[in-house]
Amino acid sequence: MDDLGKRLAALILPDADGAEVAEAVARLVAMPHGTQPLRGHIDPSRDGSEVVSAVAHRVRVDFFRRIGLDSLLTAGSSLYLPL
Repeated sequence: MDDLGKRLAALILPDADGAEVAEAVARLVAMPHGTQPLRGHIDPSRDGSEVVSAVAHRVRVDFFRRIGLDSLLTAGSSLYLPL
């Protein structure tokens, strides 16, 4: 556990561009009210975690529908966007 930070940092590609996060936030802010997704994914390291995020989102939306809270899923929130 002592070197966990170093091991995690090693996963990030040296040419990963953190500006991609700022650009994704700007795109979200520019979306019309009610169309923004509940969650999104931005990953400059391109490690494949967007697949995990997409599956988790699909399961979450299905759960909301099964328990009768689908009214909380607006047009935007029921979408998952790879930002």
